[in-house]
Amino acid sequence: MALVVQKYGGTSVASVDRIRKVAARILLTEEKHQHMVVVLSAMGNTTDTLKKMAAQLDEEPGREWDMLASTGEQVSIALLAMALRQKGCDAISLTGWQAGIRTESTHSDARIEHIDPMPIRKHLDEGKVVVVAGHAPCVSRCRGLTL
Repeated sequence: MALVVQKYGGTSVASVDRIRKVAARILLTEEKHQHMVVVLSAMGNTTDTLKKMAAQLDEEPGREWDMLASTGEQVSIALLAMALRQKGCDAISLTGWQAGIRTESTHSDARIEHIDPMPIRKHLDEGKVVVVAGHAPCVSRCRGLTL
């Protein structure tokens, strides 16, 4: 059976109800496939809200913007993993670094340098759906990389 990767943007996970709908869709796909990875953005307008708050404090936040922006994705991946587990699906949420994704150190526009497939592969082999934090520009730079 194939590995399936699904990506959901902020609108798709903008509320608890929408997260439940995404979980139901994942369950339908997961029944047909052995391995599944789900990549999520932050909920709704979370990133825009965070960006506005950061701009009020610091016009050039650099590294701290990356730290702040990642919190939105962490919320959505944790909530989706919870929703999946409540529906009887073994799932785990992973930040980029927990998933083995390493980037260069350019803040706010880092490129992926390396992906170690072992952290994700380990969880897939245990039968889990892996839910990974993923900002849309970062995900588009990952195309062609394999687990």
